[in-house]
Parts: sequence; C-alpha cells; structure tokens
Amino acid sequence: MSANFEPTLATNPALLKQINTARLLELLRCHAPIARAELARLTGLTRSTVTVITAELMAQGLVRESGEVSTPRGGGRPGVGLMLNPEGAFFMGAAIEVEHLTVVKLNLAAQVVARIQQPLVDTAPERVLRQLVEMIKQVRQAQPKDESRLRGVGLSIQGVLNLEGIVIRAPFLDWSGLDLRRYLQPHLDLPLFVDNDANAAALAEVYLGSAMQSSSLFYILINKGVGSGIIINNRVFRGASGTAGEISVLMSDPPGEDHVAECGHRVGKEDLLDRYRQQGGKANNLCELVKQLDRGEAIAHAVVQDWAEILGRGLVSVVSLLNPEQVVIGGPVTVLFPYVKDSLISRLRNGMPRQGDQGFFSHPKAQLKVSSFGADASAVGGAVLAYQSLFRVPDLVLLPG
Repeated sequence: MSANFEPTLATNPALLKQINTARLLELLRCHAPIARAELARLTGLTRSTVTVITAELMAQGLVRESGEVSTPRGGGRPGVGLMLNPEGAFFMGAAIEVEHLTVVKLNLAAQVVARIQQPLVDTAPERVLRQLVEMIKQVRQAQPKDESRLRGVGLSIQGVLNLEGIVIRAPFLDWSGLDLRRYLQPHLDLPLFVDNDANAAALAEVYLGSAMQSSSLFYILINKGVGSGIIINNRVFRGASGTAGEISVLMSDPPGEDHVAECGHRVGKEDLLDRYRQQGGKANNLCELVKQLDRGEAIAHAVVQDWAEILGRGLVSVVSLLNPEQVVIGGPVTVLFPYVKDSLISRLRNGMPRQGDQGFFSHPKAQLKVSSFGADASAVGGAVLAYQSLFRVPDLVLLPG
C-alpha cells in the first residue's frame, strides 16, 4: 500500500444508524421476545441508542411490545419484551417455473398470508410476464389495506441470470438475453429484486426455514432440471458474473458429461421418470412412482436407488469443495427422500474420508434435510429477496482518506 493511502471506513451517521437498525431487527427476527437491555448487551450499543432506534421502529409499525416480561441474561432488571409486528410490513414473491406461475405474499413474521397459482400456458416472454403482473395485482387488490406496508417484489425464475438480472439462459422456457427488470419495473411501484430459483429458495431456508442458525448452506433444487444456491455468511455466493451454482454436469451419469442424452442420465425429475419408463415402469409422474415404491415394485426401487447414486456422487463432489454446515434438497423430488435418505447419508459419511471418521457429518452442525417450503420454495424465496433487505447490514467499503 502506498504511503499516501490510508484506508478509512466510508461511514456517516445515517449509515451507522442503518447498520444498527438492521442489527436490532435481525436480533428481533431470531430471538424475540427480547428486552431492550438484552438488545444493548448483544449489540454493544448503549441503552439510549437502542431505546431511540426501537422507538422509531415502533412508530413505523415494524416492532411492537410482546406483552411478556423478559429478564436479561446474567441478571438485571426485567424489561418488556419486543418483537416484530407481523402486520408491520409485507413482501411479494413470484416464481416463474416450468409448469406454472406462483405469487405469494409474506408478512413480517415470515408467514404466507396470500397465495395464487396459475398454469403456464404460453412460454412467450411478453405473455408470461403480463400474466405475472396481473397475478401480482390480483394479490395486492385482495387486501388494499396492506398496500402502504408493501416493501418490495422478489422474482425467481428457473434459469441462469447474470448480476443485472438478465436471463442468460432459461432452457425450459427457451428464453435468452431477456431483461426481466426492464420489462417488469414499469408495471410495479415497488422495489424489484430478481434472482434464479435456487438462490432464492436457499435464502428462504436461511431466513425462514430450518437453516436459520446456519451461516453456510448448499441448497440443491431439483425439478425438471437441477440447480443450486450457495450461502456463505448468510449471503448468496453468485461468483464473478452471477452464474455460480450451475452444477448440472456434476449431477449426471457418467459424472461430468454435459451431453447426457446420449451417454447417461441426470437427476432431474423428467430424466428420472424417463429412466423408470425405459425399464418397463408404468408410472407417469412422481406421485404414481411413490405409489409403486410403497407397493414394493422392483423396477421403481432399482431406478430410484440408481438415481440416488448419481445424486450422492454429485453431493460428495460439491460438499467436499464447499464444506457447508447444511445440505438442503428442494423441489418436487423431495417426495423420494424417505426412500433414499439412508443411501445419501451413507455417501456423505463414507465418501469424504478427509473430513474425518464421519465424513461430512464429522462437523457437529452438519445436516442433510429436505426443504421446509415444498413446492412453494421458489415463490417464498422470491419474497425473501425483498424480505432480507430489512435485515442485511450494508456492505462497508474502504475508500481513500
């Protein structure tokens, strides 16, 4: 570093207040009800600062008193607990998927308070996005009293996006080079957040689901195709141009083959069903396949176990590289998890000897589980794209003094 350059923190009173507000909201999200004195202890802020900020949050309707008395850890005078006000803010989430469009509305307590879904009948971008805008309007008009507390709309889509939210490739819709933000923003009077479905679903797990106490997560979303979301320090890792998490070539048989139509199979839903039917099976969808598994059909069990082997090998590769605390599987194929759980656990335990005697599970926090949100993971994840903006501490940068 040159002698005439001294790094200084690019801060000002407004930014410091924004940071402190986000920290307090995050504690209220995860630990409510919690007293002001405990908030001061956990953040290192003065009690007067906490009192001023929480009073403003209460005036905005984002925080309310819980009615419970909370005693600080280590003793001290009990105080009235604070909590997030569920009706204090709302967030819209929308998902463009292969077969349908889904729109949800989330309150500040992370509860889905409205949901609609419509079949995707046309893949032309203009028609799909027009249909989506109408669905968002429909949900908003159903509860006009909530309009002033809407904080944003988050959109997730099955496909590869760059950092600007432009669709590089959405193969199941045959879209490429589509600027979603440019089309949608003029039709919305709210901030718009855009990401792919796996990233959004991964965020939903960290903010609202079973991974709330995890700082690192690998989320694999398996639908017609396969993608993943990587969470590091509670933030999505997107890579240099936004395309991190594209793992389809690792989830194929033979491993690493990109053109598997000629030489093998992937773990996507349609690949699994095609493989099953090629072996003489009669099920046409996952629900029927589960029924055949319950009946003990040999073909169903053999094909599903082969599928689990492909998935397990891919998981070992990715988890060896990333070393996450948790691995979460999402998408419609999670109905098969009870039939393959033991096989996947065995792979992660025995296929990663460099991580210890128990492989991936050598770490006490390591877990393999299915998504908390089922088929709505992408839409709820879309809402979380907007929801997280309240709780994220702004990135700080070093600037020349």
